[in-house]
Amino acid sequence: MIARGFSASRAPAILKVGLSLIAALACFGAVENASAIDRDIVNTFGFEAPVFTTTFELSGQLEGQVNPVGFGQAVSPGQWERTKGPGQSTAVIQTAVPGPSGIGQSVQVDRIANSNDRWAVPVSGYPAYPIAPVGEDPQPHICISWDMLVEQAAGDPDNEVFGPLFGVEAYDDDANPVSLLGALWVDATTAEVLYQQPGTGFLTPISSVTFGTWNNFQIQLDYSTHEYSIFLNNALLGTFDFVDDANVLGGLNEFSDADIAAVAGADNAASIALTGTAFFDNFRVHEGACIPEPSTTILAILGLWACGGRCRHRIG
Repeated sequence: MIARGFSASRAPAILKVGLSLIAALACFGAVENASAIDRDIVNTFGFEAPVFTTTFELSGQLEGQVNPVGFGQAVSPGQWERTKGPGQSTAVIQTAVPGPSGIGQSVQVDRIANSNDRWAVPVSGYPAYPIAPVGEDPQPHICISWDMLVEQAAGDPDNEVFGPLFGVEAYDDDANPVSLLGALWVDATTAEVLYQQPGTGFLTPISSVTFGTWNNFQIQLDYSTHEYSIFLNNALLGTFDFVDDANVLGGLNEFSDADIAAVAGADNAASIALTGTAFFDNFRVHEGACIPEPSTTILAILGLWACGGRCRHRIG
């Protein structure tokens, strides 16, 4: 079981975002035609100004900032929240490291020792499957996509000091307890890309990236098969059962949030205390399947990334 819950923002400053700005964002596609099947659920539009600011609450913290309009958000037009508890890790809007385009803003996430933390915009009413709104066809797919740059951390894999892990998790909070649908991570010590195994949630390497470079990641949720597929730079790495599906009576059938997360890479004291930094940009959750480039879509050969003693704990 993943231990996490969200707290509401304490910042009334979000009301400073004018209705005229919301309307302008809608013109650029933040809200698609209400009769369409595939909608933006959460779209940050690159965490760009003036919607996201580097001066919010003085620090530019992500939590409390208003997200552009999206369907199904628990508090319209949507507000970023963070996990409850004494977590010390931070997510802030900054300009020193812009996104993949080389200009603008991105979110800097700093994982602090002994602190697993998550940020998300809670939503409701998804998926549109097996019953869809009147006049629409059922849509079993939800796609979560983001760009991420991970800096190398000072771990020691020879002594099983891994992480921290940076990535995104997808949850169903309608299940009891709150349950994990799927997750995709990068280990800041090894540069490994990891997913979580069905049933156990064990972290398992499946590919790798280069530190200090932007990469695109996608998680596709399929509620018709109760599976999630993971993509790295448009390449399909694998498809797996929802992580907690077999552990919940009736399986997982709802989508409540996709979390930007920074957590420990292993369950030993040195890994739990390890710090690290990553940057996120272009975070989007939308209805419909993820559509990778056909010319680059490949299935990773899982045997090349067999555990070999390096499967790890389930994240707490």
